[in-house]
Amino acid sequence: FEKYIMLNYLRKKYFNRMFLHQCLFEINHNIFLKKNIKDIFKNGYSIFDEKFPFENLNLEKYLDYSDYNFVASHKKIEIKDLKKIYAILQKNGVISLIKNYLGNKIYSYDNTIMTLGNKICKDGSMQPHHDSKFRRIKIYIWMNDKDLETHPLYYLKKTHKEIRNWKNYDETRFPNIDPKKFDAIYGERGSIIIFDTHGIHSHFKTTNVPRS
Repeated sequence: FEKYIMLNYLRKKYFNRMFLHQCLFEINHNIFLKKNIKDIFKNGYSIFDEKFPFENLNLEKYLDYSDYNFVASHKKIEIKDLKKIYAILQKNGVISLIKNYLGNKIYSYDNTIMTLGNKICKDGSMQPHHDSKFRRIKIYIWMNDKDLETHPLYYLKKTHKEIRNWKNYDETRFPNIDPKKFDAIYGERGSIIIFDTHGIHSHFKTTNVPRS
């Protein structure tokens, strides 16, 4: 009986307060925040309103391949180009958006240009998974024209809100989820796609049409 009273006391004191805070949190997002940050909070990803301008950047050198006989290739971006990219993302509000989501103290790593080749793949990162990094954002800048024959970014929206525990790599992979449950996101050249990597994303690569 005493245990029940204590649990009931804790429920009234803390759970109701947490519920109230959550309600106020959601109301604030729905009323005051801009669309892009609302989309991330609600669904786990957002396609930024503005396109990325490539005019003053020479990024074609990262797309120079003699053949595409691979699943995915990553080329590290040179510092001089990275500084220009960051300056653009700062100016157009992407960095501010991410700070609103993660907090002001952020850092960036894995600054690469990824190209998907012509190999089919159903393992590794080419299957539904979360990145097992807790709160983290990825920024994808689409470098090709929209092509529905290429491999999209798959995202299972709202799964970024779920609490997960995992003991090993296999518990972060979900190969049996039907791809029809995912949003298939095909960017256009310059599209900026921002997503929470704690949400379940990606799916089997079944196309052999390259893209970056």
